[in-house]
Amino acid sequence: MGITDGLTLQQAIGDALGIKLAAYPTLRNAVNTLSKALQKAKVIEVDKERFEYSASGRDKILIPKDVISCLVNAVLLQGIFAQPKVVVGLIKGIESRAEYANWARDLLVNRQSVAGLGLVRPNLIKFLDMLGSDSCDLRTERLPNPFADALPQMGIGPAAAAGSLLRLVATQSASLSLGDGMMALYLDGRLDEAYQAALKIDSGNTFLQKYRALIIAEYEKAKAFSDLLEDWR
Repeated sequence: MGITDGLTLQQAIGDALGIKLAAYPTLRNAVNTLSKALQKAKVIEVDKERFEYSASGRDKILIPKDVISCLVNAVLLQGIFAQPKVVVGLIKGIESRAEYANWARDLLVNRQSVAGLGLVRPNLIKFLDMLGSDSCDLRTERLPNPFADALPQMGIGPAAAAGSLLRLVATQSASLSLGDGMMALYLDGRLDEAYQAALKIDSGNTFLQKYRALIIAEYEKAKAFSDLLEDWR
């Protein structure tokens, strides 16, 4: 495909979701980060058109039309699960989609006011049904938008003060089980707090066991690296 056939991020993502990316720098940055993560994982390929007369010498990313659904899905998944690496794993099928879908359904549908989180219940239920289905190809089949007015990445709406949907849920962790609180903290990138929660968990749930071990391992690796840097100083 030639670069003239590609779409800008605004055309591919902003127009698809009815959002002006330029008006929301946090969302635009999140989309750029996701795009790079998906490229690095070889989930999508994009064209880069260099601005010949750009003082910065930066490339303009052009999105092929056949990867738009994948990229839109990634943006919506990040709005729920926060971490780009989790989003990539879900799209590639590395992560257990059914377990994530069931966990999100229990946390967001069964225990929370969906309207209070800025979510549209019918869209969210269909979103989770498709996510949990092995027959749904997230690279090509467009997920419904479960958000009522604004994506958490936009910095507006119910999750604006918290910064993300998972952070908003984590702030309500007093009403969550310890396992749910651990997962919400981890998926929001709060590794130190997730580690402290993981140490308190003694559960026979294989999903929680897997992430308890992962969180502890990631924390210990990060701490070992930090200690190494301190020794070099």
